[in-house]
Amino acid sequence: MCSSDLLIAERMPGDRAWSLRLQGYAWAHVSNARRVCNDLPGAEEAIVRAWKLWEAGAPGDPGFLNPAWLPGLEAALRRDQRRFPQALKRIDEALLLDTGEIRGEILLSKSAILHILGDPDGSAAALSEAAPLIDPSQEPRLAFGVRFNLLVDLCQLQRFGEAEPWLPEVRELAERLGGELDLTRVVWLKGKIAAGLGRSKEACTAFEQARRVFSRRELAFDYALVSLELAALLLEQGRTAEVRTLAEEMLQIFRVQKVDREALAALRLFCDTARREAATVDLARRLVRFLHRAQHDPELRFVEEGTEGSAASAARD
Repeated sequence: MCSSDLLIAERMPGDRAWSLRLQGYAWAHVSNARRVCNDLPGAEEAIVRAWKLWEAGAPGDPGFLNPAWLPGLEAALRRDQRRFPQALKRIDEALLLDTGEIRGEILLSKSAILHILGDPDGSAAALSEAAPLIDPSQEPRLAFGVRFNLLVDLCQLQRFGEAEPWLPEVRELAERLGGELDLTRVVWLKGKIAAGLGRSKEACTAFEQARRVFSRRELAFDYALVSLELAALLLEQGRTAEVRTLAEEMLQIFRVQKVDREALAALRLFCDTARREAATVDLARRLVRFLHRAQHDPELRFVEEGTEGSAASAARD
């Protein structure tokens, strides 16, 4: 919501309480705009002000505004602040309060939080509930995002056979949108499903096609993810020299794009093991899971198996 909308809310004639309610609603959208612009302190200031005005205006609310907006927008802010328990609490509040009009968007936001937390099962459940609520003819971009991310979650859960029948619908939505990156990500998804179902040759072809586009577009995380998935297939076939080349290429694009420190450190680890021809399929796949999360949570740390204090692939500071 822009500053003109806030000005209108502040100057709305009539009941004072209703004016305060409108101002709270407007300030919540100001907070969200600041969050999107990476102004987290400004977003925090705005959301605090939003809640005060919103609650002060409650007696004058005739019920025109969806009460789910404020907790839903605050949840997105808490997610970006890495305050994940508070983000999930606000999302659940939004789902309880929603009058039905934005439930799909709220569930998509919940899925994003759970994805960062490494919970593909919970994320898939939220997306499965959201999918029928979003009409592809009215919101093709949102529908594509929901369905694509659902299939990614199913792949992470090793439910490749369940994901494959939905691939044509996702491809059709990407074709309707017409963007090269959407179509390329569908090719990548096709490769993930093929790899999971044991069709290695088909998967390698898809991964190579996606890598070329991501490299040309200088999309470091996407390039690294598809390269690691290709590396896992090559390692299964004993093609360690090719994996060493892949690792060097991934590290180079990460350096050029100035990727966050923790993600770069994880790629260096893989590169070092690949140089020694000691990289394993398990390491490649754990790095894929890590990078899926790290692109949305730059402070996430990759921890080697056997490191004191953790036997998992990722830990939080």
